[in-house]
Amino acid sequence: MRPHSTAVLLLGLLAGIVAGCGRGQAPIPAGAQEVHIVVIESGLRLDRATVRAGDVYIVLDTPRSSVGFVSRMRGNLETGPLSDDDIARLAHGDTQGLVVGGFDVQGCSDEQRAEDLGQMGYCGNVFKNVLVPGKYALTGPGWSLQQTEPLVPPTPGPPGSLPAWVAVLQVLP
Repeated sequence: MRPHSTAVLLLGLLAGIVAGCGRGQAPIPAGAQEVHIVVIESGLRLDRATVRAGDVYIVLDTPRSSVGFVSRMRGNLETGPLSDDDIARLAHGDTQGLVVGGFDVQGCSDEQRAEDLGQMGYCGNVFKNVLVPGKYALTGPGWSLQQTEPLVPPTPGPPGSLPAWVAVLQVLP
């Protein structure tokens, strides 16, 4: 190999290594389904409460916040949508048989969050999920496990009967 070719190859490898050490920012693909979540004093606000099945990009629009994402356990590794009963139990703080994951933009500096705004990655505020048809819940900071007083009637009612810190995302076929 020629010295010039070797130098170009080494510089290319070095650039690849340096690029690979970043935070892994990736933009939302053009035309993708986005659900924007805003954490406000009175609860959660979703800008889209209904999406189609497939890739759904959750965008957390409130700096330094975190949101829980709740689905139903199906077998050992698979998760899926919630039933109306699951949602009613969740409103009471009961998570038996449910999977509670989360999204947050904590753990990064303000500068890193600003650089990664609108991106997927460690300091980004976008989280990709592949969802099948059904209902999923998002929980905000006011929600907690095992409330001592019921927050909603035991029988599921209209969406307005949920506490402000629980929002439902409907996924259509």
